[in-house]
Amino acid sequence: MTDWTSRYCASLTELDRYRDLVDAVVSLAAHRRPTIDPDAAHTRLEAIAHRVRCRVPHLAGRANAVGARGTEGLMAHLHEAVVDDLGIGCHEDVAVHPDAMDFDLILDGTPALPVPCALAYCGAAERIGLDVFGVDVPGRFLVAIRDETHRRITVIDPHERSRIVDGTEFRDLVHAFDETIDPREILKPASPATWLRRWLRDLAIASTRCGETHLLDSWSRLSDATEDILGPV
Repeated sequence: MTDWTSRYCASLTELDRYRDLVDAVVSLAAHRRPTIDPDAAHTRLEAIAHRVRCRVPHLAGRANAVGARGTEGLMAHLHEAVVDDLGIGCHEDVAVHPDAMDFDLILDGTPALPVPCALAYCGAAERIGLDVFGVDVPGRFLVAIRDETHRRITVIDPHERSRIVDGTEFRDLVHAFDETIDPREILKPASPATWLRRWLRDLAIASTRCGETHLLDSWSRLSDATEDILGPV
């Protein structure tokens, strides 16, 4: 039997790509569903990326995505694959339940909370060459896409059909939490520690709400292990 705690901790030693973060959150899900296939999420993300590559083979890949046309074209087709085909971010009033944080189930159609929606987008976007990063905003978890040609960043909300969040709305989201914060300080790549802190926090909240309190000790131990390995956020 796989020791999923050890596998999770081992995954934290190499978090250079979103596919590495996928390994970590799949190991978290396995603490509820020990028979999970650790490769299934990667297979689904690769299928999304393959769908986009087939639609725009001349654009897919980091070398081709650096231009404005490449970035916009890939974003349009990725939106179709992630939102229209898979339905990620298309559900209103998503229940706060551990299933909504189970990445494998989410890629298979289960309604998701904000952080997994963001990882689904980033995990697929990375595979087709888009320069993406997660943005930790209180109450949300957004995604930003860089367009180096025009020195432009587009912010989207994958939890709401990957709609674009303009500068005014982004400022309002930040100032709703703290009016003294400069929004530019928030618009930066979320670290792996931030992703996983949010993930484990939401798992603990969801487990409490649905009565799976027997898992709270696991989430607490894993949070401590994450901080020990990655350091505090």
